[in-house]
Amino acid sequence: EAQVLVSAMRCSYIFALLASGASALTLHGAASSAARVSGGVSRCAAPQMGKVRQVNTAEFEEAIQDCSTPIILDVFAVWCGPCQLMAPQLEIVAEKLGDKVRVLKIDADDEPVVASTLRVQGLPTVMFISDMSVVMRAEGALMADELEALADHHLFGGPPPPQIEGGESVPQQ
Repeated sequence: EAQVLVSAMRCSYIFALLASGASALTLHGAASSAARVSGGVSRCAAPQMGKVRQVNTAEFEEAIQDCSTPIILDVFAVWCGPCQLMAPQLEIVAEKLGDKVRVLKIDADDEPVVASTLRVQGLPTVMFISDMSVVMRAEGALMADELEALADHHLFGGPPPPQIEGGESVPQQ
């Protein structure tokens, strides 16, 4: 209990910086955080560009403080079907974008303080982070071309992506 409180206090300043007026998408297929199934996901120990890396709270805090490269953050759970559907899509995007972006994953069940602080309500939630600000967030499974189009627009100033089926742009709350 004390460890969670210390972790929450440590996170609060950094995560407060992430709470910006970002736009959001809510897509079909977002899993409710009420369901739960046990399982495991392996972690990648070293940061690598062009690879998806699962991180814990401390590693995420460190990553967002390095503003040199934008981040695509996937908040997921191992029991979440849409999360499992999206996992290989993130790999494709990470490989394609290479060193232009860091693609990170954080397990909402393993890191509940992060999920709560970032106001994750559905899974998967993808956040596009630039200069310690969430510039866009989306709930629900996205395919590689959708992730790439959103990253191009929100992180690199590319053209607006086409409307994503089932998605609706709304301001972040």
